[in-house]
Amino acid sequence: MLHKLRQIAMMVEDLPEAIALYGRALGMEPCRTGSLPQFGLDNAVLPAGNGTFVELLAPHSSDSAGSRFLQRRGEAPYLIIFETREYDRLIPHLREQGVRITGETEHEASRSAFLHPASCNGAFLEIIEVTDPTNSWPAAGPDWQSTRHQPGTTQLRQMAIIVNDLDAAIARWSALFGLQPTKRFQISFTDLEIAVLPLNGRDTFIELAQPTSDDSPSGRFLARYGEGIYLTIYQIEDSLATDDHLQTLGSIRFTTSRRTDNYTNLGFNSIWLHPATFKGAFTQLSQVLDSENPWPPAGDDWYKE
Repeated sequence: MLHKLRQIAMMVEDLPEAIALYGRALGMEPCRTGSLPQFGLDNAVLPAGNGTFVELLAPHSSDSAGSRFLQRRGEAPYLIIFETREYDRLIPHLREQGVRITGETEHEASRSAFLHPASCNGAFLEIIEVTDPTNSWPAAGPDWQSTRHQPGTTQLRQMAIIVNDLDAAIARWSALFGLQPTKRFQISFTDLEIAVLPLNGRDTFIELAQPTSDDSPSGRFLARYGEGIYLTIYQIEDSLATDDHLQTLGSIRFTTSRRTDNYTNLGFNSIWLHPATFKGAFTQLSQVLDSENPWPPAGDDWYKE
């Protein structure tokens, strides 16, 4: 019932500074900037490729939810935004499942519902149905489809949510959204057990990840912050060229880059950017090496279904 992972929203302290960082590092430029007065936020929407987006949010009100989030959590991923094409079926189903819906909005071009993090393994979610046939994603503005600018990423591919119990989380996301994992595996060097769940549009994914060790970065993250959004994964064309570019910036901290071959046997190669220098967002940039499988993390046969 979730068609596509459309957008990830990041809460930042300084909006112009964050826009500049995403431009320098990932080649993303805003297609829309403005204000969300009902939420006490200023925002910028940046295309990530293939109809996916990053939204940067900065509070302009000290008593807003965004300001309280910054005080409690610091700069970090804030909200995952999905597109559905079954809104009238999905929202009543979520209510039947006991999901706490914190608000609904309806505009000329779309309607949406916000799901409380307590209902979705700590991840704050917005579910949007587009009702404007002339614009496939009104949140990005009326002209984003005509822009000639191409970002350094080809699209936002996958969001990882860290969980306490992987089996329970898979069952939860299956019950809420009808999603099933196509691949489940352990990555020893990150001490994570992972399940990858394709969305209905078959080109974007949710990853549920459980730490297998308390004494690991992911284990310490879970102990400190609890369940929630952990990692943002973009697809890129050329990991070597991207790595060369990032190295020239000087201010970017890596956890791994092209010098590791941890993933090449899985059909892709990745660069990981440290959250401390990327506005609190742990970020993975992945180049697909498998000539047949368009997204190897999801398994060998998902794209054939």
